[in-house]
Amino acid sequence: MWAKVIASRGVLALSILAVVTLWLGVEGKLSLYIHPRYNLFTLAMACLAVVLVVIAAVTREPRHHNHDGPVRKRRKRLADGASASITAALLLVLIILPPATLSSATAENRSSNDLAVVSPVETFDDQVSLELFATLTVRDWAMLLMQNQKPAYYHGKRVDTIGMVTPSDTSDDVFNLTRFLITCCAVDAQPVSIPVYHPQWQESISVNSWLRIEGGFAPPPEGIQTLPLVLIPVEISPEEVPRDPYLF
Repeated sequence: MWAKVIASRGVLALSILAVVTLWLGVEGKLSLYIHPRYNLFTLAMACLAVVLVVIAAVTREPRHHNHDGPVRKRRKRLADGASASITAALLLVLIILPPATLSSATAENRSSNDLAVVSPVETFDDQVSLELFATLTVRDWAMLLMQNQKPAYYHGKRVDTIGMVTPSDTSDDVFNLTRFLITCCAVDAQPVSIPVYHPQWQESISVNSWLRIEGGFAPPPEGIQTLPLVLIPVEISPEEVPRDPYLF
């Protein structure tokens, strides 16, 4: 029995991976791993993989006994066992771990507000209506803060946006509201953040929680010199993780 499993490990791995991919597509969670523009292609490839697995199972020829020496057989068994163990471990991780968004740990390990990632967003001049600013995302606000740090520019411009809470290394009274930008898949995700001034936020807000924050940008209080502007909340409310947690 084990010998059959070893011999069929490639087909088994491909079939499980294809089924998991199709399940993620049905559940609408494939975008947690790849850009939505690749969903149709990925699902088509998963369907093709299922077809190939069926063909492989139907046309498989019986395995013939070989006449290798004992040393060669032992080495082959060790190589087969190691290969099967690695494959099984990867598949177990894929199956057991529930689909989830990237966390604050990822944001801390990657550079935030990379100019090359943030900048390709439409700019907003003084002729834009104030109502439009209430629709901006964390990425849009991060871009504006990089372009314009004059407090007068933000007067009357209401912020109403959602994001994930990540720690800030500038002050204990500040946390970051963060979103991840994806170009291709979660592997290349880049965090973008805006600083939120909220003293003693740790007592009521958890890292990695999702919030909707309404307020406006203003210079920070004395003692926070590294940030020219911070978001001063007027209202903070908890949010469920969005169906599309990433920005594209």
